[in-house]
Amino acid sequence: MGTTRQMDRARVRTAGRGVLVFQLLALATVAAVAAVTVDDARWDVPRLLVLATLTIVSAFWSIEIGSQRVKVSGSGLGLMLGVVLLGGSPAALLGAVMILVSWLQTREQAHSLRNNLLVYSGLMLAGGLWFRAAVHVLHSGPHRLDYYLLAFGTFVVLEALNFVTVVGYQCFLDRSSLLVQAREVFLPVLSAELFSVALTAGTLFVTIEIGTIGLALCGIVLVIFQFLIGELLTSKRRSEALQRIAKTDELTGLANRERFRIRLSDRVVAAKADEATFGVMLIDLDRFKEVNDTLGHHYGDQLLRELGPRLVECVGPGGLVARLGGDEFGVLPPPSASDPEAIEQLAHRLVARAQEPIVVEEMTLQVGASVGIAHFPTDGDDANTLLRRADIAMYSAKDGHHGVKVYEPETDHHSVRRLSVISDFRRALERDELVVHYQPIVDVRGAEVRGAEGLVRWEHPELGLLPPAAFIAPVEQTGLIGPLTRHVLERSIAQCSQWRANGQDLSVAVNLSVRNLLDPNLPVQISNLLDSYHLPADRLQLEITESMIMSDPERALQIVGRLSDLGVRLSVDDFGTGYSSLANLKRLPIDELKIDRSFVSPMMQDESDLIIVRSTINLGHDLGLKVIAEGVEDELTLKRLATLGCDLAQGYHLSRPLAPDAFTDWIADNVTAAAA
Repeated sequence: MGTTRQMDRARVRTAGRGVLVFQLLALATVAAVAAVTVDDARWDVPRLLVLATLTIVSAFWSIEIGSQRVKVSGSGLGLMLGVVLLGGSPAALLGAVMILVSWLQTREQAHSLRNNLLVYSGLMLAGGLWFRAAVHVLHSGPHRLDYYLLAFGTFVVLEALNFVTVVGYQCFLDRSSLLVQAREVFLPVLSAELFSVALTAGTLFVTIEIGTIGLALCGIVLVIFQFLIGELLTSKRRSEALQRIAKTDELTGLANRERFRIRLSDRVVAAKADEATFGVMLIDLDRFKEVNDTLGHHYGDQLLRELGPRLVECVGPGGLVARLGGDEFGVLPPPSASDPEAIEQLAHRLVARAQEPIVVEEMTLQVGASVGIAHFPTDGDDANTLLRRADIAMYSAKDGHHGVKVYEPETDHHSVRRLSVISDFRRALERDELVVHYQPIVDVRGAEVRGAEGLVRWEHPELGLLPPAAFIAPVEQTGLIGPLTRHVLERSIAQCSQWRANGQDLSVAVNLSVRNLLDPNLPVQISNLLDSYHLPADRLQLEITESMIMSDPERALQIVGRLSDLGVRLSVDDFGTGYSSLANLKRLPIDELKIDRSFVSPMMQDESDLIIVRSTINLGHDLGLKVIAEGVEDELTLKRLATLGCDLAQGYHLSRPLAPDAFTDWIADNVTAAAA
């Protein structure tokens, strides 16, 4: 057998003119010596043809093994037999023919081809001349033990020289260490090489005893054996690849959920045996959905690919980072970080690394992270319990904006209730447990009520009145957001129609989700509701966000255009918090900009927020839009908005969201106060 290696690293040194001159001179020398000694060889044509066939066929069916791309074939056996049975010149010819035929497969560079021609023809020539001389000096012969010992030794030396010259040349080009390559390339196949040498010696004995027929039979057996081994190794590699795929996250290259669960179970078993402790973490990214919805999944995927190595580097050797799905990661800290304090410190470092900006296609993205921690054995003594409780802690960290949270038993009941809320939501739709409260929208200058925003609430029979934050996000993931939006639209349109019947010319605003905006049936449903309750279309205002626009701009524009054709008014909610461009806003038939509360509430204390609010008001007016500020918490902010020219406002300073009857009473009180 022979070995070759396909180097993957970029070559530092190129094969220049000096290498070319040396190779050509050396090849000329080999050719000259072969020509001079041609009469000393045994030119047995049948054996030469059998050996040539064996060498060439084996070279074509070489087997690639190991991670270092080592190729093993039976061609070396044919060459070695040529050295002993035929002599130097025929063996050199066999070596040259094998390299030239192999080149038809590899199409390697010219300098590598010349080097391989030199190595294989030169070594075979030298080996044949040496063996013939040694046999002559020792007066040995084919039927003596020392003849086979000499042949065995010659084979071993030729194998070693073959490795040194072929791999050594590559090391010369790469400026790498031959010793390192010997350890990485040759040692893994050393036992196979020694076996091949012994097999060659055995084939030599059979050939001498039986003749060319024996050589042909051995060659056929060897080729079939090599083919079967190749198929077995190929099957093994495929099996290993499938196993890697089954335990590896395709997007990030990290471990996947299954591999993480297995490692966690193994850690539990080891910790029980050693009476040790350890921690497990679950990480969920904050604001990742905004990236996906706004810029598309390509940016989200690239962000995850960049984030994975950061987390691995932060955890360090001995630990495990896995992507469990979506934007959720699992972390098993290394054994060196087993005490609670060290685990919490690592969790805070992970949060910090996750928050570092990531550049994707010249756009800087930044997300946050929430980490939940569960400790073995205090928080659970099996993998499933630990994962569930780390998940509870992670949601607790996310809900409370804590960054890092350790599992606390009192939060477990809340998590169970959360699951109950999700499972009960369909029943809530059927039993009419969902109600709409209304938050007034007033004119900034005169405080006159112009309309209201309809905000859904859930009157849960056990948990009481639940705000949208308690159920909207899970509902969006279950596919029930469509029925929920239709319910809120119908309630709001019906209520607005009732206000108008009572002599109050108000409008009503309803929030849409990204799934609603991509629903082609939405315009028809809204048109039917408006007709059913005899509400003019311009009395309904639909609020959409920048991220919704960017999730699928073309499709969203079609739906928005159809809604605008109905006469419905459109508002961009949470303006300034997304990634949209003015070019996209300009394409939309919108009527109003709504400045996000994150800019309005702190604007009297933060000059930069005040500048953003003022600029947005001016931008909106320049575009012919009305501007509404949400999150007005005090009288001073309301007055400042009036001086800035803002049109409308809403917030707790004016009123919290109210049930329909309470809203009617609030309007009456507001009108009375204005009259007084």
